[in-house]
Amino acid sequence: MRTTGKLISTPPRPTTRRLMGVLSALTVVLSLAGSPTTTTAQGAPSLSWSAPATFDAGKVPSALSCASEFLCVAVDHQGDALSTSDPATPTPSWNTAEPDHGEAFTAVSCAPAGPCVAVDDRGYASVGFKSGAATWSVPAPIDAGKVLTGVSCPSASLCVAVDDSGNLLTNSSPGSGSWQSAIIDPEHPSLTSVSCASSSSCVAVDAYGDVLTSADPNGGSSAWHLQRIDAAELNSVSCSVAGACVAVDGRGQALASADPTAVPATWSVTPIDAEPLTNVSCAASGLCVAIDAHGEALASDDPASPTPAWSSSSADSESPAGISCLASGFCLVVDTGGHSAAARVPAPTLTTLSPTEVSATAAVLAGVVEPNDSALTACSFEVGNGGTGPYDEAIPCALLPVALSGEQAVSAQLSGLAPNTTYHYRVLASSPSGTSVGGAQMFTTPTSTQVALVHPNPSIAGTPGNGQQLTCHANLPAGASAQLSYGWLRDLIPIAGANASTYTVKGQDTGHHLQCKVTATNGGGSFTANSSFVTIPVGGVPASAGETTVGKAIFKGGRLSVPLACSTRADSGCDVTLRLVAVETLSGHRIVAVAARSSARAYKSSSALRHTTVTLASAHVHLARGAYQTVLVTLSSAGRRVLHALHHFSAYVYAKGTVIGVIQAQLSQQLITLSASAHSASTHVARHR
Repeated sequence: MRTTGKLISTPPRPTTRRLMGVLSALTVVLSLAGSPTTTTAQGAPSLSWSAPATFDAGKVPSALSCASEFLCVAVDHQGDALSTSDPATPTPSWNTAEPDHGEAFTAVSCAPAGPCVAVDDRGYASVGFKSGAATWSVPAPIDAGKVLTGVSCPSASLCVAVDDSGNLLTNSSPGSGSWQSAIIDPEHPSLTSVSCASSSSCVAVDAYGDVLTSADPNGGSSAWHLQRIDAAELNSVSCSVAGACVAVDGRGQALASADPTAVPATWSVTPIDAEPLTNVSCAASGLCVAIDAHGEALASDDPASPTPAWSSSSADSESPAGISCLASGFCLVVDTGGHSAAARVPAPTLTTLSPTEVSATAAVLAGVVEPNDSALTACSFEVGNGGTGPYDEAIPCALLPVALSGEQAVSAQLSGLAPNTTYHYRVLASSPSGTSVGGAQMFTTPTSTQVALVHPNPSIAGTPGNGQQLTCHANLPAGASAQLSYGWLRDLIPIAGANASTYTVKGQDTGHHLQCKVTATNGGGSFTANSSFVTIPVGGVPASAGETTVGKAIFKGGRLSVPLACSTRADSGCDVTLRLVAVETLSGHRIVAVAARSSARAYKSSSALRHTTVTLASAHVHLARGAYQTVLVTLSSAGRRVLHALHHFSAYVYAKGTVIGVIQAQLSQQLITLSASAHSASTHVARHR
């Protein structure tokens, strides 16, 4: 059963805890940035958990962190730190240390390359060094007298901790350096968890439904931004380098964002369980797993999509204390009874497709691989002579699929074939979860005759942009006749199902290079040729080498200077338009502010604010192919008026023009500060890729 529609503040309690269909589809997007186009997400593969194994008998574990499949560290309420180098085995072996004897550890985090940091309920931290975190430092006060509730170490050079009084602690050298303190949540001082995907992306949550985010966690209180995303207590948050952050609350809801450090960020709210959710872990593969107070595990590989799907599995019969998931598709759970349980995602799912190109001596083998949220270790094609029989040769896939992208087309070039011969092949892929084999496909190389082959010379016509239709022209020699077949390639990899002379550009094509291929078949056999590349820009920004570039814009002495380099692949040269734009905020006829973007936050008492976009300077230039030029642009009368009145404000420099070939799109967007002084203004370049 599945429901969609309006937000409900408290999900009804079903008679069975595992009515996941009811809980997985109700999503509300909370953002001032607008709602994205709705797509249907696929739930992550259901996890199969091992039987719980005792590792901390008679004690109460409180947290868990896995740096790899060779190091997991758990801490408990008795001040113990337990580490294992074989967490994936049915009965892992654990080493026990007592760095904080008699005190209650509340959280632990292990950086990918070490160290591990554990924090307790009296404001002390202990650091575990070396492989296996066998050696721990004496606990040191970093927030004396406060209850530390969370810690996150995205690297060996940054650890971030939070307490239940709204304080943030940061350390750039956890093994030796001091911790810096900042108050980031003074209004609701009850931070419950923190997670840093990197040194430039950290998220903390509190007991009042607030999320606090920062792109500069060492930047002090002002570097953190608060946003209310929930009406319930947020118990845990996890962010991955894949980009998604997921927080869970006491109402069984998952709150997810793909842009957590944006201001404001876009967060979706999805009821996924009828019980309170206590912990969540998101891996670099895109897999996120949340657990509830009764050991139920909810998994998703696209939690930040408009309609995320979550699959359910039973991880443990006791109350979990922590969960940690890795990019390999491995997850470990520890419970308050001193047990651990492990799970893996399934092995890759494979489909062997018919070859995309076959000639008398060569073929391009094709297949589809679904990594199932695990980093692949190998991908190849096995080939054998005849329609059946053994496989004599293995050829690596041209590209190794990535865990984040779901089903992906794979291919391999096979050469040295004999004419008029049948071959069979299949695709194989391996991950830490195992090796999978696709079904077999057959093909026969064509027979050569005395008839001359027809050589097409494909070319692409149309507008290379998302949603636009491209047409592949075969360009056969004059007087030649042949049966034509078509295909399209993205970054040299054939696009499954794209076999017509026309192709509509899709969202996943942006930032990549398309080609069409034409196979001409006549009595002499078949000949296949590929067209030149066509680049599909991302948001109008160049996506490959050789395209037009825009350097750093500088404002000095009343003039704007912008370095431009025309693409060496623009045969007719480059036409580029530069605009310096700001937004005036007016109250009546009075200008109250000028800035790069409009904001009414500083003028909350005014109910009659208007925002007007003003062009302060503009220029249009033409550059020869491959030419470099620094363009000087003088302020318009409007620009001079504003600068004379305010002396100092910010604006945007937009550059639009030839990207490559004949493609016209936005090239650059830079934030620049204008000052009436003779000093150069600072700029911030925003290039959307």
